[in-house]
Formats: sequence, C-alpha cells, structure tokens
Amino acid sequence: MNMHKLIIECRHYFMKRVTKLVELWQVRAQMFAYIYWNRKTTFEIESTSYPKWCMFAVEEGEFSYRIGDESGIGSAGDLVLCPPETLFQRRIKMPLSFHYFHFDWVHRDTGEVVSAALAERHLLPCRLPLARTNRLQSVFGYLRSFPHASVQKPVLRWVEHMVDDLLFMFMTERHLVPLRLDSPTTDPLMDQAALTIRQHAFEELNLHRVASAYGLTPVQFSRRFTAAFKMTAHDYLTTLRLERACKLLQETALNLEDIAEKCGYRNGSYISRLFAKKLNTTPSAFRAAHRL
Repeated sequence: MNMHKLIIECRHYFMKRVTKLVELWQVRAQMFAYIYWNRKTTFEIESTSYPKWCMFAVEEGEFSYRIGDESGIGSAGDLVLCPPETLFQRRIKMPLSFHYFHFDWVHRDTGEVVSAALAERHLLPCRLPLARTNRLQSVFGYLRSFPHASVQKPVLRWVEHMVDDLLFMFMTERHLVPLRLDSPTTDPLMDQAALTIRQHAFEELNLHRVASAYGLTPVQFSRRFTAAFKMTAHDYLTTLRLERACKLLQETALNLEDIAEKCGYRNGSYISRLFAKKLNTTPSAFRAAHRL
C-alpha cells in the first residue's frame, strides 16, 4: 500500500470514529451572518461555494438549486442547506422571500466545531421541507423583527435560537411523519415495504428477508428505502420499537424483559443499550420521569 492511500484510509477511519458520536440532537448553529431578502427576483451570483454551512429558509416564492450532486426546487416552508466548500447553483423561478444564514455546526456540550462531521455522515439532506404551521410562521416573524442584515453578536445569538427551533421542527417531523400510514412517499414499493415492517415490527424481523420479498438485494433495498424515508430501514424499525417501549414504560408496570419481548427484542439489556444510545437515558429513568 502506498503512503498516499494509507493516509486516505487513516483519515476515513478517523472520521468514522469521530462522526459516529455526532447526532443531530447534539448540535447547534454558531452564526456568522444573517440576511433577510424580501421578494428577490434574481441572484447576482448564481453559482458559488461557501467556507461554512449556509441555509435558505424560504417564506414565499420558488427557486431551483443544485448542491453537489443533489438538485431540486425550494419553495415556501423549505430549508435548503449547503455544506462547506460545496458548489451551490441556484436560480429564482418566482420572486423569493427568504432568510439566509451562514454558520458552523458546533457540539452543544463542548462547543467543538462539527460541521465536517455532519457533512461526512450526510445527516442533513439538502432540502428540509417543514409543515407550514403557526410555529414556523412565528419563527419567521421573529426573524423579520431583527435587523435584515446583521453580523452583530447580540443579534446573531438570537438568530441561533431561531435556527435551533427550525432544526427541532425538522427532527420532530422527520421521525414522526414517515411512520404515519397516511404519509406515502414517492416510491410505492418502499411504502409497501414500510407497511410490512410496521406489521411485523414487534416480531423477530429479518430485514434481509424483507428485501428479498420485494425482489431486491440488501444493498439495493437499503439505498432505496433510505432515499424514500430519509432514514435506514434499520433506524425505521428501531424507532417503531423504541416508541412502543416508551409507551409500555409509561403506561404499564411490566419489567424490562417483558417489554423487550413485546417490542421484538430477546432481552432487556439490548433495550437498555438502545435507550443510552438513542435517548441518552436509561429505561428506569425514562419511566420515573414520564409516569404520572
């Protein structure tokens, strides 16, 4: 193995070790600039890249974009994100009112910059559609009340709180909406596969067999399911099981072994590890905090 290849492989190993620990709930935005544009008709610069993350939060209008290899249309209620040093091509299709943010992602506890880690893991798609709720309109209203172009630290600290709320809305909708039976994706075959997973989630379900049942290899199934639901089939199944475990901890006096059996797991110790990894707590602490 030549030295160049060795360095590359070492870097990939190091990044996996670092990024494995970074999840969306652990990060917040550290803002460097904020601008509000009202009914903009053209972009003076239609193709560029940024040294840090940038995000467009669209209030009204429409624009086309290409970010790296991903392209699409951004419209009202969408958050469009571009990772650092990634080509961002865009063109306005309808007069555009939007909030522009330039920022780094940092770890909530340590303050360490983790922008590269999020980009490496592809935890955030380029387009984050949000439901046009009163809460979203309220966040946009607060943002409009700030100076429309600012690099002042006191203003940027308030803007960071607003971006935090937008991220929270995305995480909430990302994990809840795909699990509703009345929320089909654009891939009917994966909708059927997801229904199969829901119907058998609390049994000993083998996802490789699910893939085979739909005429796909495990790799093909994984890629297609992730493209449709923005999460892996394994994460989808885990979310269903964790939701049931939480419900049983809240509403029953069952011990952890019985709960594990009712959630499709062989023992309670595995649920304990999942709670620590996914919820940053223990089953007993969750039960104590949520039972009334």
